[in-house]
Amino acid sequence: MGNAAKRNILILTIDAWRADFVSSFAGVSLTPNLQQLAGHTATCKQAYTSAPWTTPGIVSMFTGQDALSHGVGFRWSELHKNTQTLPSLLAKTGYRIHNFCYKTSSCNYRDFGFAPQHAPDYPGGPEDNFLPEILARLAESDENRPWLGWYHYKYVHLPYWPAPEYRRLFLSDDLQVPIHVRETVGRLATIPRCSHRFYSHDRDIVQRLYAANVLRMDEFLGKVFESLRASGQLESTTIIITSDHGDEHLEHGHLGHASTARHATLYEEVLRIPLLLIDSRIDGPHMIRELVQIQDLMPTLLSLAGVMAPTTCPDAVDLSPLLFESLRGDRVSPSTSLTSSQGFQRPLRFHSSRMGFQAERCHANQSIVGFREGPMKYVVERFGRERRWLFDLDVDPLEQNPRQFGSAVRQAHQRLMGLCRGINGTHADPHERSPWRRLSQLYG
Repeated sequence: MGNAAKRNILILTIDAWRADFVSSFAGVSLTPNLQQLAGHTATCKQAYTSAPWTTPGIVSMFTGQDALSHGVGFRWSELHKNTQTLPSLLAKTGYRIHNFCYKTSSCNYRDFGFAPQHAPDYPGGPEDNFLPEILARLAESDENRPWLGWYHYKYVHLPYWPAPEYRRLFLSDDLQVPIHVRETVGRLATIPRCSHRFYSHDRDIVQRLYAANVLRMDEFLGKVFESLRASGQLESTTIIITSDHGDEHLEHGHLGHASTARHATLYEEVLRIPLLLIDSRIDGPHMIRELVQIQDLMPTLLSLAGVMAPTTCPDAVDLSPLLFESLRGDRVSPSTSLTSSQGFQRPLRFHSSRMGFQAERCHANQSIVGFREGPMKYVVERFGRERRWLFDLDVDPLEQNPRQFGSAVRQAHQRLMGLCRGINGTHADPHERSPWRRLSQLYG
């Protein structure tokens, strides 16, 4: 593909956005602005992150490696300096790489290819207009080169307490919110597990407040889309909208995710994420029903940009063949042999430190690991003692009745060992950098 076919790429990650809060809740449309672009949108209906907190999922997205492979699993972790990333590879082909994200100043994201010295300040709040304004200015540039930019939207994340105009769409009055919910869910960004008591009937109120946060997020998306449209860039920009992870809403008695609850889990509500690809060439709405994972975005976006994916992302699959039927005009070519139908049926692996971003070095050996293969999902937790769970998601989609013992659990454990032994040893110190080396010693 020549330069004429290359498109701008805008990646928007929405912190803690769940896959089941994309269309509507309680009869209210959650994403009216997003729905206006449905005619050019491909939606992945079964998309997963690789970990239940921000850093590992984002690193997977930009490296094509799942959380077990890239090894960036603590707040002090750094990406191996020789790792090829989406920004660095696109920069070599002439893309301008723009740093729209405050997170790139931290060590976790230092070697992505975004200049950390150009990282913007922490957003001033959900009304922050930094991104719409900077996108408008990009159109004024004299450089006739495509660009890549990443922005992380923070305000679906706890606390769930948006402005009254959003709350009123889901609650007739704030008096509906019990005081213990308002003082925690409505005010705190972190709610450590077992630090506050919640009740099963709180879940509806929690989800109504969360839905209000999502609706506020959609208003932000509307400003972004309008900025691109007004500046003449919408037609030439491929937009990815996804999430780093979801959030528990008391389905299993707790709230939040690894970093906010200080207790990692691998339930569907924290692993399932929205994943939408918006491109003017797509005849939509187009649904992708295969199991996909967040690291698949790297080879997919490289393929759409006409760039060969590196061999260092064996965990990822190029999704562009699933777009062939909906892309019109300039077709894209598969970038790797992983685009076969067999590739889309691969097992998905997950990993997290016990407390996510909150983990201390003394907790470095406390972790949770698992995989999904078809309807089977197997999880091993080692937070001091070992616990094992085997789920059949066809029979038990809410993960309420796991097997914990028996031959099926032992077989699933051996399958997990086999899935993880093939991880490439690209890190300088595999004992320190590769989580699986430690995990195989713990669980093997």
